Amino acid sequence: MLNLLFFKGKFCTWCGRPFRYGAFCHNCLEKLDYSKQQLKPCKYCGRFLPLNSSDICSQCQVELPVFHKARAVGAYRGILKEMIWELKYKGRRSLVKPLGQLLANITIKALRTERPHIIVPVPLTKFRLRARTFNQSELLALALGKELGISVGNDILIRTKETIPQAGLSRQQRWRNLAGAFRVKEPSKIRGSHLLLVDDVLTTGATASVCTHFLLGSGAVKITVVTLATGIEKSNYSL
Repeated sequence: MLNLLFFKGKFCTWCGRPFRYGAFCHNCLEKLDYSKQQLKPCKYCGRFLPLNSSDICSQCQVELPVFHKARAVGAYRGILKEMIWELKYKGRRSLVKPLGQLLANITIKALRTERPHIIVPVPLTKFRLRARTFNQSELLALALGKELGISVGNDILIRTKETIPQAGLSRQQRWRNLAGAFRVKEPSKIRGSHLLLVDDVLTTGATASVCTHFLLGSGAVKITVVTLATGIEKSNYSL
């Protein structure tokens, strides 16, 4: 009790345990580390696979994504899924900065010596933005930009129509739902640029792919996608 009362370190942003450095304690970081879960990312879309499997998921073996590559902090399950829920639906903004730091770590690992020109968050529909009062992808993009020292283009990609929530839709339904849902406001701002597209979760990849189509069609030359979470190859795991 005395150790807790006079503790000079910090407390984990998620579980509240006392620890010395960073934002999350060692126990929470262990649960967030996909390598500790015996998983590895697909070479292209970042979806998680068992360590002893091919480097390419079954979806990418059939059709490669239009973006250069995608990477995620971890699988959409456990405490990472809970963190996203707390941020997205309960407005727990204290998670933004530490989650932005995790995004920065995975981005640096994925890009190595490459440096994107602009960070672009996936925009929300006006209806959901009014209901939620914030865009979690934009908050994460701003935190990531601060960590990496890269500017964030909040108004580069905009929604042009309301769409129904993607959750529960099949891959084909997601594509149809998003058809014509975005446009690039000022193409001259991204012409010839390598963009870092940021979202909270990548599931089928439909949203990231549709956004990529518009960004490449407006003059960008490369799109890398980073998200907090992604899925696990369904043939081996269930979420």
